[in-house]
Amino acid sequence: MLQIDQLSKDQVYSIMLELLYTLNYGWFLMEEWIKKNCPEKVGGEDFLNMLEQFGGYEAKRLEKTIQSKREGVDRLIQFLEHSHWCAFEQIEIMKLSDTRMRMRTLNCTSQKAAKKWGSDFYECGPSALKIRSGFFGWINPRARVTSVFMPPQKAGEGIPSNVSCEWLISIE
Repeated sequence: MLQIDQLSKDQVYSIMLELLYTLNYGWFLMEEWIKKNCPEKVGGEDFLNMLEQFGGYEAKRLEKTIQSKREGVDRLIQFLEHSHWCAFEQIEIMKLSDTRMRMRTLNCTSQKAAKKWGSDFYECGPSALKIRSGFFGWINPRARVTSVFMPPQKAGEGIPSNVSCEWLISIE
């Protein structure tokens, strides 16, 4: 166990950030292994259900540290601000109304990595939707996630070129 009480705040932060990046890299290696060795499973119902559970589990774990008294979209935003998305990515969050919010990923690191590894884009589609649905759905069972666009789709007119994907989250 880390001896956190013997480390500075900066050291703890650096260690945790490096561990997050290591786990993220492991995620991509595992995903690539699955695509190569079990291509029929990728995008299948069992695989997508597992990702939805992952999203819900993240929200459940965050609740232990956030202990939010906020409600509605404000609660969703607070959890998102503490999620893996905000740990790894530049996320733009905008409250649109009491029941709607927008989530944008700017200059997505997964898309940059895909290009570095020789792909045109990182295929996150149904997986990204399921993880977000599980995450926001655990926080509020009435939350619904809709993709505005994601790679390989291009951003619509008026959306800045550094926006990699955009999602609308509503409470119905």
